[in-house]
Amino acid sequence: MTLPNLLIVGAAKSGTTSLHNYLNQHPDIFMCKPKEPHFLISKEIGINRIPNAINKKRQYIDLFKSAKNKKYVGESSVLYLAYPNISIKNIKKHLNDQVKIIIMLRNPVQRAYSGYQHVKRYNSVENLSFDQALKKSEFRYSNNSAITPASRYLELGNYYKQVKLFKQKFEFVHVIIYDDYLNHFNIEMEKVFNFLNLNKVHINTQTKHMVGGWEWNNLLFKKLLLENSILKKIFKNLIPKKRYRKYLRDFILNMTTRSIQEMDPQTENWLKNYYRDDIIKLSKLINRNLNHWIS
Repeated sequence: MTLPNLLIVGAAKSGTTSLHNYLNQHPDIFMCKPKEPHFLISKEIGINRIPNAINKKRQYIDLFKSAKNKKYVGESSVLYLAYPNISIKNIKKHLNDQVKIIIMLRNPVQRAYSGYQHVKRYNSVENLSFDQALKKSEFRYSNNSAITPASRYLELGNYYKQVKLFKQKFEFVHVIIYDDYLNHFNIEMEKVFNFLNLNKVHINTQTKHMVGGWEWNNLLFKKLLLENSILKKIFKNLIPKKRYRKYLRDFILNMTTRSIQEMDPQTENWLKNYYRDDIIKLSKLINRNLNHWIS
């Protein structure tokens, strides 16, 4: 039975998808598909909140059955970081305390806005403005058992307590700052390989992963493509072949989407003040100056 000994635990919207796929290029690493099984928190969080999560251990084990003779077997469920008490308990229960943990952290102000855009893009329920969603995110989450944890736009960026717990409970924890990952990719990947005691290999970065930067400008087509509506059923019946539906879907996306607007400066300043103390404590914890996140 093969189970993970490498976990990318978050944060959401911080480059974990690309890192997951780049690590999978290394001959000594197997990263599972789907990338985010969320097995280690799914039962406690609720399957309604994470619809595609795996909650049976046998299914979880099956994700890694192709990982033959690999030094590292990994997965990248990004909500583990946001629920450290649950995920740490279950990592120790189902895996072990020698698992190697990678944490990627993005400026929480930008992470919150990117998280909102992602949920708004793919979840038909999100219909609030960013300001409204920030103020109501925890209330909505507490009062609706079907609300995705990804909509906890503020809470997911409170990194200090999350990272602190992982560093306290595990010997092997490596933190990557998203800015460094973008600006000094080769250096950061070399650090990751050193952390894993692996030889450095060339990484093909031509394929882009989780490309965002767009939003809907037509809510009718958003409903058509995202919801199980009558229109969607008619659409499927008229075009039974999945391949042709994808071509049409991509065409509709090009016609009904636009580049996202910049965050409102007042909201950005409010978020900087909200996260200021947490960022200062995080900086000391990981010994990394993060003043540029709040300047």
